[in-house]
Amino acid sequence: MKLSDLQYLMHQLGPATPEIITIVQESIDSWMVEFDEGVALQVAWEERSGRALMKCAIGQPDEGAREEIYRSLLNANLQLTGVADVKLGLSDVDEDVMLIGEYEIGEEPVEGLRKHLSEFLGYAESFSQMIAGSWPEGSLPELQAVAAMNHDRA
Repeated sequence: MKLSDLQYLMHQLGPATPEIITIVQESIDSWMVEFDEGVALQVAWEERSGRALMKCAIGQPDEGAREEIYRSLLNANLQLTGVADVKLGLSDVDEDVMLIGEYEIGEEPVEGLRKHLSEFLGYAESFSQMIAGSWPEGSLPELQAVAAMNHDRA
């Protein structure tokens, strides 16, 4: 993928996706996408890999649960390795947990990006439940579904 491909896709994405309220271009290779659910995510071109990189803050764990949540996040990253194009990390500015994903343009660029954004938001919602403490202890949000979706895509 080239930067010009992603720029074209980002211009097509807004009109093709009714759930998107606005897309703000932050720089030549970075956009903030706001959805009608109050969720915002950043899409940026990653020159090194030639892929689009998506980032979304999904919450901060309560101080008393941080250690357990961070342990679960590390476990999730291990389980997602080689299965999904997403990983979890911490923001370098504050203590927000970040969901990070990659996207490579396929045969149906606009529809493929819409589908990938939808899946990404689904992961964000599931993992934000875990961070908020509303997910059963010891289980990870729909990890089997994440694995199944990505195997179906292959």
